[in-house]
Amino acid sequence: MFRIVVRSKRDADAVKAMISKFYPNWSIRVSTLHGARTYEKALMVLEDVINDEEFIIILLGKEDRKLLLELNRLKYPNVVFHLVPRARVRNARIEQLFHELEVARSMFRTIVTWNEELKAYVFSRIGGEVLENLEPNPAYDVFLALGQDFINNLGRVIGLEIESIPVLVRKFGGDHDIYVGKDKLGVLRIPDKGISPSGYIIRRDYPHISLSNIVNANEEVLNAFERISIKILENYRDWAQQVLVPWSGGKDSTVALLLAVKVFGKDKVKAIFCDTGLEFPFTISYVDEISKQFDVEVIRVYAGIDREIVEKKAPLPTHDYRWCTGMKIEAIESKIRELVSNKRTLVVIGDRDAESEKRSIRPPIRILDENLVYVAPLKMWSTAHVQLYLIRNNVPFNPLYLCGFYRIGCYICPALRSWEVYVMTRTKLIYEKLKDKPLFREFISLRESEDLKS
Repeated sequence: MFRIVVRSKRDADAVKAMISKFYPNWSIRVSTLHGARTYEKALMVLEDVINDEEFIIILLGKEDRKLLLELNRLKYPNVVFHLVPRARVRNARIEQLFHELEVARSMFRTIVTWNEELKAYVFSRIGGEVLENLEPNPAYDVFLALGQDFINNLGRVIGLEIESIPVLVRKFGGDHDIYVGKDKLGVLRIPDKGISPSGYIIRRDYPHISLSNIVNANEEVLNAFERISIKILENYRDWAQQVLVPWSGGKDSTVALLLAVKVFGKDKVKAIFCDTGLEFPFTISYVDEISKQFDVEVIRVYAGIDREIVEKKAPLPTHDYRWCTGMKIEAIESKIRELVSNKRTLVVIGDRDAESEKRSIRPPIRILDENLVYVAPLKMWSTAHVQLYLIRNNVPFNPLYLCGFYRIGCYICPALRSWEVYVMTRTKLIYEKLKDKPLFREFISLRESEDLKS
């Protein structure tokens, strides 16, 4: 999935030592420019190295800054260039080298450029000018505000009517930079607790942006990401006797399911949907709708979280006490263990680096035993890549995303931030479905009390 290119063998040795410590079992390849210091010689080497089956990261030190700038003109969507702030790559401490590689990896999913001709965002370095003050960071994610309810909710919070398609950059501490075009429009601030997001406007003028133009502008990028993801899965086409996809009804696991069906066919693929007992009604309907569209079998398991609260008087899950997570994971993993039954089983998961540091450090392929392998083909995708891939493949979104949700879970999930809770209570489509559910009312009351305490 990954290849790192450095200038010399000694640089390669330093990178290999770093990989051994921080990326065990990742199978990262390391190549060199055979010591080349000129653009022409480096290009000759790269012509044999660059391929469409890997994400390729070219790391050079400050001595080769000029060469890096020249190579940066190459427009491959699966290649990034990163300067290590030392004279040579091998001069960096092993911990610093790890940090620089993490920043370089994040460039694939956090760099957004502006195509002035198409008036469209490109979710890659190849598109044109990078959005205003946007820098890559392993903790960031980027996504489109799609759906009129989403845009209306966003505009209501920041105090501006928006008649275009914004891009949001999720940063630290709940801050989200809002772009419409190449310039920043404002900031959305989302506390984890409570029910009251806030925001402000930086400017009021913005271009009109067409969704079809965005999709067209990202065709090359989507093709590149799809090829790499499909290649990872194809490596197991002959090995796998069955393919299982844990499916939440969210965007990431839906794309994972779509890719699995493309590679293995619908007869070999089964989706596993875990009903916690507290799913949004939209999610239940979405799973029914998309499983028919994909023509795949859905195996349903029940985690019983609602029963734990109602019958056993467990407290509502909170940020500090997420007792529900283990129950959901166990319900899914128990079903996977049951289904393996000596069959060579590939489990395709929708994990992405941008979701959390914990998921970022997991290798893309995990071999649990001789009959069970987990693979994460979307590891390097941003939310925007996932969104556009669904659109390009004519797969509808879970309606919650079109209202503003960043992630899908239970309707009393403690991971729902103030923004999602605001959306739940301000969007008629959602509120009318939930308002009569006692646990929803208790959850909202709890979140409102958090606002009063802050």
